[in-house]
Order: sequence, then structure tokens, then C-alpha cells
Amino acid sequence: MAEPTQQALNDELETLRRTNSELIAKNSTRKQRIGELEATVADLQSKLTSASATIQEMTIGAPLKSMAEDISTCPNEWIEHFSKSYRLELLNGELTLISVADGKTVQKEGKAIKFEREALNALLLHEKHPQSKLFRAITIVSRASGSGTPLQRRAQIAPTPSPQFGLR
Repeated sequence: MAEPTQQALNDELETLRRTNSELIAKNSTRKQRIGELEATVADLQSKLTSASATIQEMTIGAPLKSMAEDISTCPNEWIEHFSKSYRLELLNGELTLISVADGKTVQKEGKAIKFEREALNALLLHEKHPQSKLFRAITIVSRASGSGTPLQRRAQIAPTPSPQFGLR
């Protein structure tokens, strides 16, 4: 077998150097593109986190705050103690109570408890509930005052005649 000549080796070396420089340039371009994509991913991830927080607040946080303001004399305390045992999740388009302890829906007599004032009162104020004394202290059970509307009260009260002193 014939030994390669010096010229053939130089040509091969030049080809290898050219190929190496092309690969280094492609690698540099790929690294730059990877850096751009990582920056884009980080930006999109922060936007996703922000959007998720907004959706969470709109679908769960706002209704929970509204319910707490409607059902309790101290809404922040009510939410704090409610959150120790339960959390809300949006399942099939409805707010569902989930037990923090086991992660399952809260049920009574085989049916999921709805996120409504009467159902929450029945659950939280029941004697067997571990925090029932606390919730009884901070929950408004009934907003009824026992009186009618102002118009009904006026109709029931007979008008009193003004006294006549004979000065007119």
C-alpha cells in the first residue's frame, strides 16, 4: 500500500479544519438559539403563573371572599379557619368543597356538599364538626330581623292626628 503523500495529508487536514470550524459555528448558533428559547420559556412561565393566579382568584378566591363576607361577622378569620380544613376546587364547572386531610370531596349522605350558605352553615355549625364552637361564634346564622319592609311597617302603623290648638 502506498503511503499518503504530504499534499494529500495537507488537503485532508484542511478539510478537517474547515469542517471543524463549520461545526463550531453551527454549535455557537445553536447555543445562541437555545439561550433565546430558554429566555422565552422563562417569560412564558412567568406569564402562565400570573394568569393561573388570576384565574384562581377569579374562580375560587373571589367567591370564597364573597361567601365569607356574607356568612360571617369577621370574614378574614372565617376564611382562615375554613382553609385549615377545606379548600375549594372548580370541578365540572361547579365549586366543590375538598377536605384538606384526605383530598376528597366533602359529602353528606352520599352527596357532595354544595358551596352555598345553607349547606355551609349545616356543615360547619353541626355539633359533630370539630370547629363548630368557633364557627358558631363568627358565623351569621340568619339575617332575618323579624320585621317587614319599611313600606309594610308604615301601612301597619295608623297615622296619628296632629293636635289642634285652635291657633289656625
